[in-house]
Amino acid sequence: MHLQLGEVSTIVVSSPETAKQVMQTHDVIFAQRPKSLAGTILIYDQRDIALSPYGAYWRQLKKICILELLSAKRVQSFRSIREQEVSKMIESISVKAGEVINLSEMIFALTNNIICRAAFGEKCKDQREIISAFKEIVEVFGGFSVADLYPSLKWFHVLSGERPKIERLHKRFDRMLEAIIGAHKASTARKEKRDGEAEEDLIDVLLRIQEENALDFPLTNEDVKAVALVSALDLPNLIVNFFHALEFLYFITKKRSQPRSSIH
Repeated sequence: MHLQLGEVSTIVVSSPETAKQVMQTHDVIFAQRPKSLAGTILIYDQRDIALSPYGAYWRQLKKICILELLSAKRVQSFRSIREQEVSKMIESISVKAGEVINLSEMIFALTNNIICRAAFGEKCKDQREIISAFKEIVEVFGGFSVADLYPSLKWFHVLSGERPKIERLHKRFDRMLEAIIGAHKASTARKEKRDGEAEEDLIDVLLRIQEENALDFPLTNEDVKAVALVSALDLPNLIVNFFHALEFLYFITKKRSQPRSSIH
């Protein structure tokens, strides 16, 4: 089915046979992602693995993500972070025994604490501001943008308020990322971590790759920021963490609510 959404020509694929043609047989033809206002501004002209154009640069990013950032070994290395943050949350719940608690808020804080520590390190300054910016970025990408339907109407992007809003968010988050990268580069602790790969956060990994300079397309600071941002905003993992935590808390609540049998 063909839909003309503003200036954007859109094809809706609904049958399994056609979907296979699009996603497998001719996947290279359909591999390009359309330009978006949010992606262009927030993700440094779409220089991340999710939005960058299909080609040699994208394949390089894919290799980095598979072998370095999202490998089973790397995810396993963050186990201690997950355990520590879950323990903190359980302790926080125990302290408030008998009180009403906002479970959704606590689980959201849990997942974001894990993401911040795994992506940006143990001593992540301005964590609350980063989490607040994360929420805004997710809302921007998850929402409907009229500007993306009329990409040629640059004046409309400004008058609608979308471009100024996204640019303000970008400047705010870019400032935080620059500070994080600067702190990592200046830290002698980062150099000492190289022998202990399990202690590397995502910024450490990207800066190490940048320093090694063994890529066909050397990583710039903008590349590092774009890849780190999207890796930190890995929504599928965020959702998995959410439901795992929810399932865990449900199990605890259920066990505690069961009446204890008397022992005679």
